[in-house]
Amino acid sequence: MMKPRVTIGLPVYNGERFLEETLDAFLAQTYTDFELIISDNASTDRTVEIARAYVAKDTRIQYHRNEMNLGVAGNCNGVFALARGEYFKWAAADDVCLSNYLTRCVEVLDRDSAVVLTYPRTQFVDMVGRPLDIHDAGWNLQSDHAQERLRYVIFAGHWTNAVVGLIRTGALAKTRLMPKYSGGDRRVLGELSLLGKFHEIPETLFLRRLHPGASSQYAASGSNPDPEWLARYWTGRNSSVSLPRWSICIDHFRTIRRSQLPFRKKLYLTNSLLCHMRWQRGSLLRELWAAIGHYFRESPRPTAARRAHAMAGRRTGEVVPPFIVGSRTDPNQ
Repeated sequence: MMKPRVTIGLPVYNGERFLEETLDAFLAQTYTDFELIISDNASTDRTVEIARAYVAKDTRIQYHRNEMNLGVAGNCNGVFALARGEYFKWAAADDVCLSNYLTRCVEVLDRDSAVVLTYPRTQFVDMVGRPLDIHDAGWNLQSDHAQERLRYVIFAGHWTNAVVGLIRTGALAKTRLMPKYSGGDRRVLGELSLLGKFHEIPETLFLRRLHPGASSQYAASGSNPDPEWLARYWTGRNSSVSLPRWSICIDHFRTIRRSQLPFRKKLYLTNSLLCHMRWQRGSLLRELWAAIGHYFRESPRPTAARRAHAMAGRRTGEVVPPFIVGSRTDPNQ
């Protein structure tokens, strides 16, 4: 089987509501040399039924199912590992790419080898497709200087729609891919910015759907989004500690340190990162204190059983095995 030029990786979990519309939009693309890989994160709704129906309809579509929920980061990275195309695109199960999306993106990457990522302008829509009045500053990084492109990523605080644009597979493979924390797509953009330019196509060909079930809306629903939900969404595991702002700052520092830039430019970027952290110090401190609060609230306190267990050892002078929650020595289990 010949390799397609483009791979579309579609990670999904319980996406039955909009999945058919998303898939129909890809099948209507004017550019047809692509494979579409649906990676199902152990969905419990009709996602598997819908996906298999489309596999039967079009040989370009493949369906893979994870036996357990890997979190969105694990699913994004897993579907990229299956890609065979020269160019790669992550796709969400609730967004829509208009018919010329792939054609315009492939034209840019074929024409300019200095570009590693290209994407069209975005129109935000609500759950029924009505346009929303939301501005997206975009990521049109055309500087010839890698340090200036990364500096933009460090300071940018707006939507990251560019990460679902069309990317050179070879360039994406040189990154650490998607990390397991909220906003980790900024690390991907940071690493890609050192490898080449980003090009924004001046046509609106991407519909980004905002609805109550979308992760971006859940995270933005309050000033302090539920850290347990965010951790579970990104990792697939339950956790009460989430430090996404600290994580992205640390990862940007690692990106700078690991880069091939001259020392002087690394110093320039490190200073920029420290300036950014100073301006964001209020948010960073609030995040840190919230994590500390969760840690102390959930730290197990000594129970009567634990105290009796320890006292028994003191009275008899014998060595008593450690009291382990969940073990047979715990009378509450």
